[in-house]
Amino acid sequence: MGTVSDDSAALPMRRANSLAQRIGSVAIMLPLAIAFVWWGPLAVLAAVVVVIVIGWGEVNTAFTNTGYQPQRWLGLALAITLACAIYSDHLIALNLTIATIVGFTMLALVLMLPYHDRKGVMADWAVTIGGALYMGGLAGHIALIRLIDTPLLPGPLRDIGLASGAGWLYLVCAVTWLQDAFAYFVGKSYGRNKMSPSLSPKKTWEGAAGGMVGAILGGVLAVLICGLPVSPLIGGLLGVAGGVIGPLGDLVESMIKRQAGLKDTGQLIPGHGGLLDRLDSFLFNSPVLYYLILLVISR
Repeated sequence: MGTVSDDSAALPMRRANSLAQRIGSVAIMLPLAIAFVWWGPLAVLAAVVVVIVIGWGEVNTAFTNTGYQPQRWLGLALAITLACAIYSDHLIALNLTIATIVGFTMLALVLMLPYHDRKGVMADWAVTIGGALYMGGLAGHIALIRLIDTPLLPGPLRDIGLASGAGWLYLVCAVTWLQDAFAYFVGKSYGRNKMSPSLSPKKTWEGAAGGMVGAILGGVLAVLICGLPVSPLIGGLLGVAGGVIGPLGDLVESMIKRQAGLKDTGQLIPGHGGLLDRLDSFLFNSPVLYYLILLVISR
């Protein structure tokens, strides 16, 4: 009986420590993210490359745990080159993105020729290309958002020199991170009905509803604070899109971890796990919201 009592007493302490770690990690990461976005497109691209290097390592570990043997360095080269090509396509007349995908797809196949007798070699090739597209193709849009150039309306951040691309990227950050924060706290406090028990046991429909409120609030606040040239209603609708797509990215990462038998993709961020545990929703939201932003500003 003493053991049960001790465990019961220790549980709130562990939860408090976990929450403190999460808050501490955010307190460090958030100012860094804000600063890199503010500094300029090349700073964002540099941060994206770092994200890809770390994230590809986590993806590669997951694939290896699942029994695959991805081409580690080729996949990393593809992911980085693809992100840079996506960024460059906005600045030059060439379509480097398609050329990168085609070229690396062919190269990866050729490099597999010496292993033609090894069982599963084509699956190894597929996870190499797929993992690189997941990391480089999605993360590349983070830097692309920073290049969006629109006039800004009066707003607190515009008045101190905010660039429009930074404003749009702040919107994506606000939508994604407020969705995650609201989902976490509402789910912890009121979550009863499991969303996907076999895939992500801690996620609840109550948390998802709270996350949607956070995402909408993030979109509206970003429009008002950054002076983005759309109405708060449009900001809220972008939040709705992020509130749907972001959690799907989270579930996809949960699927990868389940397949690999991992609780977290790594231990880089105290209270959160690996880098992908923190950025899974952001990776999905970035391309979707990028193209939706282009749609709304072109009208």
